[in-house]
Amino acid sequence: MIRLTAGLVIFAYAAVTRDETWNFIGLGVYWLLDVVDGFLARRLDQETRIGAQLDILADRLLVAFFYLNYVMLYPQLIVPVAMFLFQFMGIDQYLSNQFMRWPIKSPNYFAVVDRTIWLWNWSAPGKLLNSAVVTAVLVLTKSPVLGSLTCAAILAIKVWSVVLVSRLPAPELGWR
Repeated sequence: MIRLTAGLVIFAYAAVTRDETWNFIGLGVYWLLDVVDGFLARRLDQETRIGAQLDILADRLLVAFFYLNYVMLYPQLIVPVAMFLFQFMGIDQYLSNQFMRWPIKSPNYFAVVDRTIWLWNWSAPGKLLNSAVVTAVLVLTKSPVLGSLTCAAILAIKVWSVVLVSRLPAPELGWR
């Protein structure tokens, strides 16, 4: 809740002032506190399924604020930002909550259900690909075309992941 509150305050300030620096500070605070929160939950053995769901929701809200602020500063990026938010807030939200079908604590443990889906979505490289790469491409190039192509590639991975999840046996039938 500290991460969500701090991020929302910073992103709101960035929106009101239209200050790109504060928007990036908000993104840094979000990422840093996300890492610290996850580390502490695991280290102190305090991971819970409700905590995982709150983490997923906080991720969506804070990322949306960052990108909505960013597109106000760079309106030419509306198409890739809209593509990314559709993928992240819709498809990835659905995927990230699929862990609830199995007796695992969070998507971070989805490898016990399906290693391939986990690798592409919740492993460290998967998480990097799914969020940081889009941000890097949009921030460093400010290219709507390159941003859209990057988002299309990630969207394809997410759709493929949904197909793979839909093919998994029901936990009550196939879980061991």
